[in-house]
Amino acid sequence: MLRSGVGLLLVINAIALEPGYTDPTTCRPCHQAIFNSYRQTGMGQSFTPVVSVPPLDGFLHEPSGLRYSVVPRNGSFFLRRSTPVMERQIDYAIGSGSHSQTFVNRTSAGKLTELPVSWYSESGGYWNMSPGYDRPDHSDFRREVSDSCLFCHNGYPSQANGGLAHGIDCQRCHGPGESHAARKGTVVNPAKLNRARGLEVCLQCHLESASRTLPDAIRRFGRTVFSYRPGEALSDFMLYFQFEQTIADERITVNGAGYGLLKSTCFLRSGGQLTCTTCHDPHRESTRAEADLHYLQVCRGCHAASHETATRDCTGCHMQKRRTEDAVHVVMTDHRIRRTPLPGDLLAPLLERHDRLEGKVELLYPRELPASPETALYLAMAQGEADALARAISRAKPATADPYFALGMALQKAGRVPEAILEFRKLIQRFPAEARAYVAISRLMMEPAQADDAIVLLEQAVARLPDHSEVLNSLAVLYAGKQRFQDALRLLSHAVQVEPEDPVSWLNLGVCLEAWGDRAGASAAYERTLELDPTSARAGAFLRRVAAPKIRP
Repeated sequence: MLRSGVGLLLVINAIALEPGYTDPTTCRPCHQAIFNSYRQTGMGQSFTPVVSVPPLDGFLHEPSGLRYSVVPRNGSFFLRRSTPVMERQIDYAIGSGSHSQTFVNRTSAGKLTELPVSWYSESGGYWNMSPGYDRPDHSDFRREVSDSCLFCHNGYPSQANGGLAHGIDCQRCHGPGESHAARKGTVVNPAKLNRARGLEVCLQCHLESASRTLPDAIRRFGRTVFSYRPGEALSDFMLYFQFEQTIADERITVNGAGYGLLKSTCFLRSGGQLTCTTCHDPHRESTRAEADLHYLQVCRGCHAASHETATRDCTGCHMQKRRTEDAVHVVMTDHRIRRTPLPGDLLAPLLERHDRLEGKVELLYPRELPASPETALYLAMAQGEADALARAISRAKPATADPYFALGMALQKAGRVPEAILEFRKLIQRFPAEARAYVAISRLMMEPAQADDAIVLLEQAVARLPDHSEVLNSLAVLYAGKQRFQDALRLLSHAVQVEPEDPVSWLNLGVCLEAWGDRAGASAAYERTLELDPTSARAGAFLRRVAAPKIRP
C-alpha cells in the first residue's frame, strides 16, 4: 500500500533518471526460468499497467456522500464519481492483488494520482476506500503519488524504461544491470553478501515501525530517493526509528514484516542466521502446501522437540494473521515470532485512524551509531521537539534545508509563532529557492502588521519559482488581504493554468473574482472547485452566495 509521507512528485520524463539501470527484459535470455517465475511473484507484479479491473457499480462512501463506479470504454477502464460527475482513467495498479490493488491515473502532465477506491482480496474480493481515504474530507482524485511512495512499489526509473518501471525488477535486489547485460561487469548476488547486507536488501522496503508517527525513517542528507544500491550499508541511505516505549495498542503495518522479524527472539538468538530468505524464495511463489511444509521444516530446525511431532502449522500460533492498521481491509502475517499467541480476534474490523502517535523515539536500525552532532540531529528530527532540534542544528550545522524546515514546523506546532517566522526567514536566506519555507511563513504572517513583509518575501519567491502553485496562491491571498485584487487575479489565473486540478487555486480565484464584482466568473470558479473537491463546504457556501439575487439599496 502507499506509504504516508511527503515526497517529490514523480513527473514522468522530468525527473533525473537513475544511471546504470536497463530494461529488465535484458535479463531474460540468460536467466529465463528465474525471470519467468519471478514475474509471477507479488514483487514482480507490484506496479502494472491495467488490463482489467473488477466490476464496481455504485459504491457509496457514506462519510463523504460520494459514489464511485468503474466504467469500461473502448478497452480502457475509468473510475467515475457520480456527483458531481468526474472520471479518471485507471492506468496502473499498485499491488499484485494477492492482498489488494490500489489504482493510479496518469495525468496529461505525466503525474501519477492515486484513485480513491481500492480492491481488496479478503472474503473473495470487494471494493472499499483506499488507505487513508475513509474520512469525510478525503483527497478524492487529488492525491499525487510521490517518488518516495514508489520507492517500495516499483522499480527504479531509467532511460531504458522511459522514466517509469513496471514492477519491482531484478535490479532492485541485484543492482544496476546495464554493464552486466553488456558483458562488462557483474551484479550483486544478495546470497553472497554478509548476513547484514543481504538482509538489508529486504529491509529497504519492509522496515516500517508504525504508520502514524512522526518520521519513522529519515533519509540521509544528500541522498536521493532512488540512490540505494544493494550491498551498501542501509544505514548509509536511511535511518529508522521506533518509540522507546511500546504503544499500548500495538498493531502491524503492511510494510512492517522486517520490523516484526527484528523484534523476534528467534531472530535475536540466531546470530544473524535467520533472515527473510530463510523462509521466502524471492524468485518464485510457492504453493500453499509447499510453503507450509517449508515453514515447518525451518521451525523444526531449531525447535525439534517443541510440541508433538505431528504439528503442521507453527505459524498459525506463533506468526498470526492480523489486520493492518494502515490498510484496515488487509490481513497480513505478523512477522514478530511470538512465544504465545496474542489474545482476541486479530481479524476483527478496524476503524481507520488519522491521528498521530507521539512519544520518545530511539534508533531502530541501525541499533547504534557513533556519537556525533549529525547522529544527534537525526534523532532530534525524528523526535520533533523544537529546543532539542535547535541545539542539534547549532552543533551539526547541516548543509541541507530539511533540518531547518523541521525546526520551523516544530516551533509552529508548539505555538511559538514569532520564533517559527524567524527560523523560516533564516531558511530562506540560506536556501532562497525553498518553496515550502515561503508557503509556511506566509501562513504565519497574515496579520495586517506583518502582511507587507510577507508580500516582499513572497514576491521574491514568485520571481524564483514562477510556476509553483502554492507560492502563487500564498502571495495572491496576501494581495487580496490588501485589496490588490488585480494582482491577486493575475497570479491565480496563472496558478490554475499551472495546476488546473487544484481546488484551492480555483476557490481563491472565485473569492477574488467575487470581490472584483465578477459574479459570473466567481460562480464558474466555485463550480469548478466543487467539481474537483465535492466536500468543500466553503465553495458550496460561496456558490450559493453569488447565485442569490443581489439586493440593491
